[in-house]
Amino acid sequence: MHTSKKQIVFTSIFLTTSTLSYSTNNMSSFYSESTFIALIILSVVLVAITALLFGIKKHLTSLNNEKNSEDVEPSFYVRKIKPILQSWNPTIATLVIATGVLLFLGAFGYKFGMEEVGVQQGYAPTQPINFSHKIHAGQYEMDCKYCHSTVEKSKSASIPSLNTCMNCHKYVKAEEKYNGKTSPEIQKIYDAIGFDGENMEYIEGYEQKPIEWVRIHNLPDLAYFNHSQHVVVGKVECQTCHGPVEEMEKVYQYSTLQMNWCIDCHRERSIDTENNDYYEEAHKNMLAEGKDYITVAENGGLECSKCHY
Repeated sequence: MHTSKKQIVFTSIFLTTSTLSYSTNNMSSFYSESTFIALIILSVVLVAITALLFGIKKHLTSLNNEKNSEDVEPSFYVRKIKPILQSWNPTIATLVIATGVLLFLGAFGYKFGMEEVGVQQGYAPTQPINFSHKIHAGQYEMDCKYCHSTVEKSKSASIPSLNTCMNCHKYVKAEEKYNGKTSPEIQKIYDAIGFDGENMEYIEGYEQKPIEWVRIHNLPDLAYFNHSQHVVVGKVECQTCHGPVEEMEKVYQYSTLQMNWCIDCHRERSIDTENNDYYEEAHKNMLAEGKDYITVAENGGLECSKCHY
C-alpha cells in the first residue's frame, strides 16, 4: 500500500496540531519532578550533536584544504586556542572542561529548582465566573472579610457560598450593561443556585450545582499557614501577601509564597507587645533591653516546627 505525499503532509500537520493543543492544555503540569532530569538529558544530547557537527565540519574543512592547495589563513581557534589546549595535559584538560560543564549545569539546576519548581507566581487561571475584584473590592470598596468570612476564625480564608453572592445579586443584575437583560456572569449564579431572575423567586425543587472555582494560592502539604493568626494577631493586611487585589480584574498569585519570602517577613515585621497581654513578658524584656520593638523572628518565628509541624 502506497501513501501519497499529501497524506503524509496532512498526517504530520494533524499530529503537530494535536501535540501543540495537548501541550497548551497541560502547561500547568510542565513543572513535574522529571522535568529537570529531562532537561539534563536533552542538554547532553544537544552537546553531543554539537560536538558531532563540529567534528564533521572540521573534517570537511580539512578535506577541502587538501584539495585546494592554496594557502588558507588559519582560524582563530587554530591560531589562539589550539596551541593552549595542546600544551595542556589531556587528563587535566578533560577534568577542567568536565568541571566547567558540571558547574554550569549545577548552577542552572539550582536556579531552576529555587525559582521554578513549585513556584506559581503570576498564576491566573480562568475561573468558571469572571468575578472582578476590581469592581467589588475596588469600585464598591467591599471588605475582603465580607466574602472570605472565615479569615479571622480559621486557618483558611473561605470561598463564599452562593447565598453570600445572592445577598446582593438577587437585586443587582447589571441589566444596564446588557440591554435590560441579566449579566451572563450573574446568570451563572442563578443557574447554579436555582433562581428565577424574572419572577424574582427561587425555583422549588431545583437541583443546585456548586461553582467549581479554581484554587490559585496553594501551599504544599508540608507547610502550615494560619490566616487567623496573621490577620487577627499579626494585623497583616490582605494586600501584603495577595497584592493590590482591589485593582485586579482577574486575580493572580502576587507573591512567590516561597519559604525565604515568609522568613524575610518574619525577620522584618514586629509584633505588638504593648497592646496584647499575651506578650506581656516579652514587652517587659523589650523595655529592659532598651528595644523599640521585637520581630516575629525574635519571638520564635524562625523555629522549624512553627510551620513544619
